[in-house]
Amino acid sequence: MESLRNVFEPASFEVMLAVLIKLGIGALLGGAIGYERELSGRPAGIRTHMLLVLGVVLFSEVSKAFGGQDESRIAAQIVTGVGFLGAGTILRMGIEIKGLTSAASLWAAAAIGMAVSVGGGFILVAVIGTAFTLVTLAYISTLERKLVPYASPMAMQVELTDHSRIPALLEAVSSAGGKTKGMRIVSTNPLHIQLDLTGEHDKCMEAIARADGVEACSWMD
Repeated sequence: MESLRNVFEPASFEVMLAVLIKLGIGALLGGAIGYERELSGRPAGIRTHMLLVLGVVLFSEVSKAFGGQDESRIAAQIVTGVGFLGAGTILRMGIEIKGLTSAASLWAAAAIGMAVSVGGGFILVAVIGTAFTLVTLAYISTLERKLVPYASPMAMQVELTDHSRIPALLEAVSSAGGKTKGMRIVSTNPLHIQLDLTGEHDKCMEAIARADGVEACSWMD
C-alpha cells in the first residue's frame, strides 16, 4: 500500500506526467519521419518509427531511476539495439543493396528519441533534428541528381539473344565508364534484362547497343 500511495504523491505524478509528455512528443516526431518513409514505399514506416522513438524515450527515462553509471550504460545499449534493428531493413538483391536510407532514418529517430528524453532545450533540438531528417529524406536525393546527374542509377531494358551474352553486356557498360548497380531478368523468352546503371547515359547506350548479342535496348521511365 505504501508503494501504491507513492504513485499518487504530487512529486511522483509530476514525474509521470513529464514522461508521458515526452512519450507523446517522441511519438509525433517519430511518426513524422515514418510518414515520409511510408510515402516513399519503404519497409520501415509510421509504426516502426513511432515504436522505436517510444521505446528509446521509455528506456532512457527508466534508466534515470537507476542512478550511477546505469543510465549511460543503457543509453549505449540502445545504440547497439538500434543498429541491429536497422540491419533488418537492409536487403541485398544480387549486386544491389537496398534499405540503407531507411536504416539511417531509424538511427536518426533513435537519436531524436534520446534528445526528447533529456528534455529542456533538447526538445527543440529534437524538433529541429526531425525537420533536418525530413528535408534530407525528401529533398536531398533531388538535389543530388541535379548536382551529380550521372550518379543516380537509371534503369535500362536490354534484349539479348541468350544468357551467355550477359558478361559481354556488363563489360560494355564498364568500357563506357558506367557501373552496373543492379540487374534482374524480366523475361526469358525473349530474354529481357533490366540494368540499373550509373554513368553518362549516351555513352552507355551506345556501348550496349554495339555489344554482342544485344537485340534491342532502351531506357525505362
